[in-house]
Amino acid sequence: MKVYLHYNECAAESLRQTLKVTLPKKWENGPAKNLIETFVKNYNEKHPMNQLDVATIRLETEMREVISQNAVVSERINDRQDLYVKVGQSPPQVTPTFAETGVDDADRIRTCRNFGCNKKYTLRTNFEGECRYHTKPPVFHETAKYWSCCPHKKAYDWESFMEIKGCATGLHSDIKPGGNQFLGGQELRGQDAGKKLKTVEDFNREQRGDAPPVAEKPIDLLKRALVGVGVSAQDFDAAKQALMAKFADDESEVLAEFATEFGFGLHNLIGTTGDGPPPTVPP
Repeated sequence: MKVYLHYNECAAESLRQTLKVTLPKKWENGPAKNLIETFVKNYNEKHPMNQLDVATIRLETEMREVISQNAVVSERINDRQDLYVKVGQSPPQVTPTFAETGVDDADRIRTCRNFGCNKKYTLRTNFEGECRYHTKPPVFHETAKYWSCCPHKKAYDWESFMEIKGCATGLHSDIKPGGNQFLGGQELRGQDAGKKLKTVEDFNREQRGDAPPVAEKPIDLLKRALVGVGVSAQDFDAAKQALMAKFADDESEVLAEFATEFGFGLHNLIGTTGDGPPPTVPP
């Protein structure tokens, strides 16, 4: 598991830093504090005049979701996720009891974790249709920001991105959706792996609604190429017909015979017999 830690709090570019951390296996079930300590140690060694204090550091996701130092890595962080190092302690992950607050659990204010919602709600007021959310995670690729369920709606700044309305409605939920919490360039390249790019002709044909072209046979491609350089179509058809009769309509044999004849013609042009290199031409 790898994560990318970014510290961009300082105005001076020289004091900013990004660190890629490969987590030991045992860290995956440990606290996020291990990541913070690793980053702070690395940063302080490189910036002795701008020291960071582990006790005052918290982590945030692209969605500005706070990850406390005591949070379990495997429960809150995804492989190859971008995390942002912020100055300021994280709020403790403690759920107050009714005895402590006098508030019934059904009235406790929660934060919806459905993609794109983040609204506050209580169980008592959580009805079907209250939540408007996105069904798939966000994509942060280069300067574009959009939801993978709504790829046609792109934004290039955070405020515009957060204003993109959800494409589904339902109940609020304080349970984080499974799978990746966001997608980046690596995931997009993985999705596109093996896909063949369309040619301009294919794209225009689809726009017109034309049927896809039928694949041409090699012998038809040969004819088109020869006619394109000035060979008579009638002469080619006559030669083809004679060879098809000779080889009992076996196109592979016909093509081989054409290749032999073309080979002889080329050797005649360059003055060879086909059995050796061309003769030396005296100066």
